[in-house]
Amino acid sequence: MFDSKFAETLIDAALSFGAEDAEIYYCRQQGTEIMANNGKAEMINVKSDDGFGVRVLKDSKMAFASSNLTDRKAAIDLVRDVTLRSLLNSPDENNVIPGPVETDVSGAEELFDPDLESLPLATKIDKLLAIEAEAKTYDSRIQGFGWLQYGDSVQRYAVYNSRGVRAESKGTIAYAFAYAIASDGKSVQTGTYVDAAGYFDRLSEKKIGATVAKFAVRMLGASSVKTGEYLLVLSPETSSVFLEPLSGMLSADRVQKGKSPLHDRLGDKIASSNLTIIDDGLLPGGLATSPYDSEGMPSGTTTLIENGKLKLFLYDSYSARKGKTKSTGNASRSSYHAQPSITPTNFYLKQGEMTKEKLVGSVSNGLYITEVSGLHAAINPTSADFSVPAKAIMIRNGELAGAVDNITLSGNLLDFCRKVDKIANDLTWIPANGMIGAPTVSISSVKVTGES
Repeated sequence: MFDSKFAETLIDAALSFGAEDAEIYYCRQQGTEIMANNGKAEMINVKSDDGFGVRVLKDSKMAFASSNLTDRKAAIDLVRDVTLRSLLNSPDENNVIPGPVETDVSGAEELFDPDLESLPLATKIDKLLAIEAEAKTYDSRIQGFGWLQYGDSVQRYAVYNSRGVRAESKGTIAYAFAYAIASDGKSVQTGTYVDAAGYFDRLSEKKIGATVAKFAVRMLGASSVKTGEYLLVLSPETSSVFLEPLSGMLSADRVQKGKSPLHDRLGDKIASSNLTIIDDGLLPGGLATSPYDSEGMPSGTTTLIENGKLKLFLYDSYSARKGKTKSTGNASRSSYHAQPSITPTNFYLKQGEMTKEKLVGSVSNGLYITEVSGLHAAINPTSADFSVPAKAIMIRNGELAGAVDNITLSGNLLDFCRKVDKIANDLTWIPANGMIGAPTVSISSVKVTGES
């Protein structure tokens, strides 16, 4: 890790140059990206980055700079320059470099694969190619892949500041994304699947290959349905797609700027009584679990919506000070070049008690939504309105019966939350902005545009 004595030297230098408070954020990242098709790797990108960012505060004026140079003189010169530059910035009474918070985070077990950094590139390529082979073995109607990608990341970071924060964290993740193409000679369909694990060996090529093949093949022979109002059952993968933009709407920064539909709704009943949404940075086994966020604040378990009632937002130190509350430990940085921003950790919709099979079996007529496309771009982040293309399987008398394509779902995300009917017990995690977890969910009376 970064030399703590070096960090103390830089903090002392900032204070000697006139800063009231100073922070050093060190981050070392290493990652791999591989694209493959037709039994061979087509793109390989291995990257690493190592450096630090410095924030200084004086008279409520904040300034930031970063560097990958750890030469002592160059680093001190950078600290001097950023401290002087802070005098030119506008003051903001909410600017803060936070002090330490005494909270027991000893139970937060980060997932860290010590072998991932040194794992041969050929081994990673083999896993990706094995996904392709498994899919084609699972069903001969798999013709190829429009997208087949493996990726991993090894990250270590540390936060030191003049107020006594001393925090370190580390984590690893390996993931694969597959977009398979299936054909039966009469029609062509696609299926997508993504999975992730904290340890390379736990990323299952058999599971990914078989699942994406099943998702593609089940859509063969799809037709549309009549335009109308339908009861929808969202697969866990689709529930996660709808849950992700909600995490942004629960960001205190967006709420405080009036850019969230949840502005001025704290304490209101905004969703169905059986809907509870939690962000848990301490979740055992969670891929986004860490004892500290990127400001050195302790991670926590935050119930945001409880039985339909809006209880809390996600905060970093700046938004917490602005909101006269405390950070929820949700500050994140993409690299040492970036300043903190609010990001969910293990963000999930609490699962119910019934099985997916029982939930589907309770539906006499509806649509099992298997895929939606482009929601992140289609949804209005201020109003929560959306209209997106989707794929589905008909539900008749509690049975899945016939693939459906060329339909569009229209509505409002908060209206979706109010119409949540039943929730299954099959909580599934998807890597997104943080980790998003969702089970199978049924939603009553949704507008579906299909055939006239």
